[in-house]
Amino acid sequence: MTRAGARRAAAGPIKAILFDKDGTLIDYRATWLPANRAAAIDLALAAGRDAAFADDLLRRLGYDPARDAFTPQSPLLWATNAEIAACWSRAPELAGVSDVHARVERRFADREAFPPVAVTDLAVLFERLCARGLALGVATMDSTAAVEAMLARFACRERVRFIAGADGGFGLKPAAGMVQGFCAALGLMPAEVAVVGDNLADIAMARAAGAGLAIAVLTGGCPGAALQAEADLVLASIAQLEAALDDWARRRPQGSADAVG
Repeated sequence: MTRAGARRAAAGPIKAILFDKDGTLIDYRATWLPANRAAAIDLALAAGRDAAFADDLLRRLGYDPARDAFTPQSPLLWATNAEIAACWSRAPELAGVSDVHARVERRFADREAFPPVAVTDLAVLFERLCARGLALGVATMDSTAAVEAMLARFACRERVRFIAGADGGFGLKPAAGMVQGFCAALGLMPAEVAVVGDNLADIAMARAAGAGLAIAVLTGGCPGAALQAEADLVLASIAQLEAALDDWARRRPQGSADAVG
């Protein structure tokens, strides 16, 4: 364990966890990066361009295929599908492609070609967290239906008491609405909630809502240094969450922030 930058600590114990979905529960690189590549290639071919132009489309949204690296602010990591499509639709080379949004949405929705890959056994982890008395929720920039389908796929829907999708009426990240909705639904104070996510929008949402703990994981694409500069804890994955919560509870009076993993 190495020391990260100091952060404020929650005033009391954590009673609930609000998870991001993609990059947190679902391995981003194994699940979404192939879909991103496929969408970019589809658009390039529709515009009469080649694979090099597809790579350029990805670079314009903050992913460099040559280095296999994202910028911390890449919309591919946190924006809605519609927002990603809108970014690409503004490319002048795609002016003649009339169905940019439909092509992107179709690729992103293809769960047969791009099935979600869980970062750990979610059913087992969620069961253990619930056994600790923690209430669980999911907040995502994907749709509510996509969350429901993912939770059903991994047999853990009954453990989740709250879902906030981009279409759920709670607003979008990095605003505080999804955390606030979670708190209102479960009768919690924000300081009793730990937000777990893989990108800067998740951490900013936690801060905006006054969440008790902002935890980042490295199963997305955001550079670890950027996350460590903003989060209370940085974990290799949610598989380390239980140990990290125990360790943080012991350290909480000092208000330290640690990177784990």
